[in-house]
Amino acid sequence: MTAERLKEALHAGIPGCLWIIRFDAGGHAEAGSAEDFADLCKPRDGFVWLHLDLTDVRVRPLIGRIPALSDSAREALRDPIDHQYLEYSEGLVSGALLDHERTLAGPASRTDFLRFTIGEDFLVTARRRPMSCVEAARDAIGRGAQAETPFALFELMATHLVDELSQIANDIGSAFDRAEDLIIDARGREARPVLGAARRDAVRLSRQVGGLVSTLARLEQIDDDPEEATDNKLRETAARLVQHTDSLARDMQSLQDRARLLQDELNAILNLETNDRLYVLTVVTTLLLPATFVTGFFGMNLKNLPFSESEEGVIYATLVCALAAGLVLALMRRWGLTGPDPSEESRPRPSQAPRPPADSGY
Repeated sequence: MTAERLKEALHAGIPGCLWIIRFDAGGHAEAGSAEDFADLCKPRDGFVWLHLDLTDVRVRPLIGRIPALSDSAREALRDPIDHQYLEYSEGLVSGALLDHERTLAGPASRTDFLRFTIGEDFLVTARRRPMSCVEAARDAIGRGAQAETPFALFELMATHLVDELSQIANDIGSAFDRAEDLIIDARGREARPVLGAARRDAVRLSRQVGGLVSTLARLEQIDDDPEEATDNKLRETAARLVQHTDSLARDMQSLQDRARLLQDELNAILNLETNDRLYVLTVVTTLLLPATFVTGFFGMNLKNLPFSESEEGVIYATLVCALAAGLVLALMRRWGLTGPDPSEESRPRPSQAPRPPADSGY
């Protein structure tokens, strides 16, 4: 399908329809028309892809005029939803997938639901914002990609969705690498915002991937119900998608475990920094306590205070404060409260390589 013919599909003349693309029996695509929409429920060689814009108020009555859709399929396309799901009813597979919005710069962080209904000879999709997987599938078709069945086209969109989520997961993993480098360099304060943002993105992505995995698993389990049996193409499509998403789910679980370990390590480092600062504050406070006592003693409004009549009284009081602080410091050193940790002394410094063991003569 050339780019010029793809442009014709964008102007089908159907209110609220973003494009309509017709596929022949061999999976080759060409621009559809209003006649293809009118013949949507009639048997044909190949199938039709109808993509709708839910922000257009004319779409709701348009969906109601499609006789090939069941009531549950119409609800899936136009009713409000808040989760990913998939159901099989009256020979139609319908549901919703969560995808990222597509902008001119590429996939954005904002997400929305892509609604779909799959029949034997048609695929109807609907959205409120441009969805990344739909735009990627249309671009692939424009470059010559083929889809012999509606399920093959749905698999193409789902594959682009999983690949996009995998790329986002790789970006989150890179953010964890940066946070880990900062933690190793003992720069916990700098690693804190990096790790927090990466963990937030990982949690959101994990929820999206979990919903996608359970939704596509439902597509594979449809064949287990004898009353909802479908052809082998559906089973093969479901098996491939489930295998692809299971690998992504394992990667997300690894990211979640890594995020928890990094958070625990960061908390330990921050606790050590806090303890060190409290230690310094405690030592300084202890050293100043005797001086505070001395200044408070000489500040009493009483008669016959020492050095009160002497011209060098300030010097004497200052010496008493210094001696009191020095005495306290000596006592703290004697009791081991200010000395270095023996384990820290025995630890080799980064600039000092550990000595090799002595030659035993063998």
